[in-house]
Amino acid sequence: MPYGPPGRAPQPPRKRGGGGMLALLLVVIVLVAGGLVLNAVRSERGDDSATGPNPSMTFRSGGTSGSAETAANPLLTDPEATLIPARCAYSPWGTQVDAARKFFESAATCLEAAWKPVLAEANLPFQSPTLNVSASTSGITTPCTGTTTNFAAFYCPANKTIYMPISQLQTDLFKDNWVVYLSVFAHEYGHHVQAMSGILRKANSERVDAGARSTRGLELSRRVELQAQCFDGMYLGSSASGGSLTNSQITVAKRDARGRGDAPSDSRDHGTPENSGAWFELGVDKNRTAQCNTFTAAANSVN
Repeated sequence: MPYGPPGRAPQPPRKRGGGGMLALLLVVIVLVAGGLVLNAVRSERGDDSATGPNPSMTFRSGGTSGSAETAANPLLTDPEATLIPARCAYSPWGTQVDAARKFFESAATCLEAAWKPVLAEANLPFQSPTLNVSASTSGITTPCTGTTTNFAAFYCPANKTIYMPISQLQTDLFKDNWVVYLSVFAHEYGHHVQAMSGILRKANSERVDAGARSTRGLELSRRVELQAQCFDGMYLGSSASGGSLTNSQITVAKRDARGRGDAPSDSRDHGTPENSGAWFELGVDKNRTAQCNTFTAAANSVN
């Protein structure tokens, strides 16, 4: 299944990938939508129409698991597991492919330095994700979407790749507020962390058993997405503590997170904008993986 941050997909594209992929994948993919929700965040420049994108997920069959088993994952049970603040030399942002690729590559280096020790401490494996940065979705074929171009940024666990098509990042809206693009990327990287820890596979398996679009299946989708929001917040908070982001940028990121989430016309698979913002801010403020255990959270915290 594809995984990404909560919000509404751009129009076009819609937030789900092409048909037939459920028959091809054995994994969950999280689609990161580059679209914006109507009641979203304002940018640093005061644009009242600036809102947050919404990703979506499609699931396919797997083994059996339960949310209790997912909640007991070693990544989530150590109360002291945290990202150590470190200074990150982000490459300058630019909308040209080469500049954007360098920016996301620098972010990936820092995200790996932040997350790899946490997974190692929990005796969990780590493998660097592949990064695909492109001008648009044209001509891209992935194990998670097939040949469709109807997608935004997303993480595909089938090939452990984060796809970041620049055309889907709403750069005309967010302008040079690159902390928003960093947050989208950190959310997708959060899905990679979930994949490395086994959280993604177990949640996906239970969702398939329950029915991907069933009430329980959608709840599991929201728990996965909101956890990635919390992991996103952990990274941005630690990056700020290390001096790589300013307080103003964190404020922009928090406002952006409060704008991401399921719009009224969307499927309930990512969570409300309020919960999207709440889990992101919890990650920023607490910086503990145990605090991001959405699988033990009350239903009203993941609706």
